[in-house]
Amino acid sequence: MNFIEAAIFILFFAVISVPIANRFRLPLEVFLVIGSCLISLAPGLPAFEVNPRLVFYLFLPPILFHAAYFISWRDFKLNIRVISLLAFGLVLFTMVTVAFVTKLILPQLSLAECFLLGAIISPTDAASATAIIKKLQAPRRLVTILEGESLVNDATALILFRFSLIAIVSGSFSMPVAITQFITSTVSGACVGFAIGMVSVRILQKIHSVAAETTFTFIVPLITYLAAENLHASGVIAVVVCGIYFGMRLPELISSKTRIHSKVSWNTFIFIINCFAFALIGFELPRILKNLPSHEIGHFVLYGIFISLVVILARLLWVYIAAYLSRILFPFIARKDPMPSLRALITLGWCGMRGIVSLASALSLPMFLASNTAFANRNLIIFLTYCVIVVTLTIPSFTLPALLRYFKLVDYDNKLKQESLARVRSLEGINCELYRFAQNEKIPDALLHEFQNQIDRRIKVIQTQLSETPYSTLNGEYQYIKKLALAAIDSERATLLKLRKLGEIHEEVFNMLLDELDLEEVRAKTLRL
Repeated sequence: MNFIEAAIFILFFAVISVPIANRFRLPLEVFLVIGSCLISLAPGLPAFEVNPRLVFYLFLPPILFHAAYFISWRDFKLNIRVISLLAFGLVLFTMVTVAFVTKLILPQLSLAECFLLGAIISPTDAASATAIIKKLQAPRRLVTILEGESLVNDATALILFRFSLIAIVSGSFSMPVAITQFITSTVSGACVGFAIGMVSVRILQKIHSVAAETTFTFIVPLITYLAAENLHASGVIAVVVCGIYFGMRLPELISSKTRIHSKVSWNTFIFIINCFAFALIGFELPRILKNLPSHEIGHFVLYGIFISLVVILARLLWVYIAAYLSRILFPFIARKDPMPSLRALITLGWCGMRGIVSLASALSLPMFLASNTAFANRNLIIFLTYCVIVVTLTIPSFTLPALLRYFKLVDYDNKLKQESLARVRSLEGINCELYRFAQNEKIPDALLHEFQNQIDRRIKVIQTQLSETPYSTLNGEYQYIKKLALAAIDSERATLLKLRKLGEIHEEVFNMLLDELDLEEVRAKTLRL
């Protein structure tokens, strides 16, 4: 099976998995991993091979850029202390803990190899966090912390991974050099991302083509990552900074048509990348098993499960200790940000999924060391990484919804109330502006009042969402107008279909008018009619 056939098969498998995952209420990403594992073990199926460069240069930058674009910079800054403790402190703590525990249970691994394994499995994965957590109606702060952590900790882990690998391959390691390079790589990565973000936004303003602008946004994260890596800076940090800058600047600079087109295109693009990422984790299983002695696989599975539990427990322990000690050592933190509830800390600690980045790091391990001797424990490290990915993906994904409900941390109403408040505030500001505009444009008072009455009607309806009993006082007239609007759209669409069938209008005209009706229907189904 060549690359094109494999890609088609993976996409087909991902698409048909959507209704099955929905039917059994399973997260699609976990279903892809489990399903692809089972399929990959079927006899006669050609083995898939994940190219680590494909992950680092093609999968990772768009995922990070998309997540960074939509993250709230304000919330990110407010939670920077917690995010830093997780993205830097927890990664180091996990690496050290895993290293010493692995050395105890697998003495055939050198301490350097144990540290290498710890670096590989220490970061939570951006794809896992953003694809799964946001579907669970978690509180906004929890989502922000998890997204921020997954955006930044990849950089920490990849730098630690490179230093650990250099120590194994060359047989030497310098802590001062490692710290200096870490700081330099992080700072220079942020500078590269900010510079490319500014230049890219200026270029985007000059294009004036919806398709070209959207395509350019696909290219920017790849350019940013490659440029940073070639300059020996952190490509992850560069992409994250560039994505955040785009998220802050682009909404006020690009046209509405470009925003709509780009959002739809990016959602499809990220869906495809996530499908590839999670499915490839499962399809890689036969190749990993093939390189291990068959009589030892059972023991290695047990070791992998044990290390996975260590990873989960290390995260739970760090989350609580870091939250408690930081407030004891620095009382001003406790005054500004009181100690979170134990329920919130447990939930945060339970969200440490690993994914394609850890697998790609493991698969990028060299076959031979500097002395031309074989890297004897390479396959074992890859297998243990695989076990950790599967365990940390499946256990949290299946248990988090119940955990959030049990701890009463599911935030169903916050988004709706914020949406309603934003709609009311934006509508209330219209009347003064409209009055001045009508005076300047000499618009008749009767038309102005008629338009303002429509706005007032919408405000009254949306305000019901802010009451204790939403929809209890919905305006009947408003609902009738919505029904009429949807009926008119259906009728107009049917007429257009008939005209196209009869050949009375050209396909281009049909598609243009159909696009307009689709946008009107989306609008009519919201509170914004």
